[in-house]
Amino acid sequence: MVTPAEILDRLLPRWRASLPRRYTSEQVDRFLQRYRDTLEAAVADALVRRRAEHGEIPETADEFAAFDRIVARERVRDAEPDSTVIRRVLARIDEEVAGGRPERVVFIRDYIDARAEAILLRHAGWDAVPLLVANPALAIIVAGTVVALRDTMGRLAIHPTRQGTLNHLYAAMTKAETAVLHLREVVGIDHDPRERLADNALALWERARASLPTLSRSAAGSRRRS
Repeated sequence: MVTPAEILDRLLPRWRASLPRRYTSEQVDRFLQRYRDTLEAAVADALVRRRAEHGEIPETADEFAAFDRIVARERVRDAEPDSTVIRRVLARIDEEVAGGRPERVVFIRDYIDARAEAILLRHAGWDAVPLLVANPALAIIVAGTVVALRDTMGRLAIHPTRQGTLNHLYAAMTKAETAVLHLREVVGIDHDPRERLADNALALWERARASLPTLSRSAAGSRRRS
């Protein structure tokens, strides 16, 4: 893996070439000597934030923390009307196609399922937020901090300080994923052609909300039998 120091070294020649001529080489060298650590830290922070915006699985505490700002943004967007949300999804799909990346459309469409899963997880007591980033993800938040993240490949990462404390999340996530697969069959999800994608997404989210009372009754029945 390329380190922040190596990336900084690649950037510095271009940066130096862009400086006004009034700065001598000696002045620039002294500046870099004084602030080298600060510059490397800035590069490292930018790399972490870039990984988060790409929806890459976090491993360190800093990488998890980078998702907090994204969650704050995406929580607001997720709360918007379904019609507004699906327009944003379609716009992202158009961007990928226009950019010559049609193979990435399947990842963007994964957000539709992630949002339905978030609806079910919130009903089960989890603070879940779907993230429409480069590779959509599903974040779990506790006390305002991202403690778990499920990526488009289905991998679930747990915050380093919460290892062993969120074992019940795996079962909740699996249950939500299974329920959404069933709802997709009920809705008759067909991602192609594109004209049906919006209708399918709206129907899936509506079905997810409509299933909540049924889930509540099922849970209550299970408690009575136990």
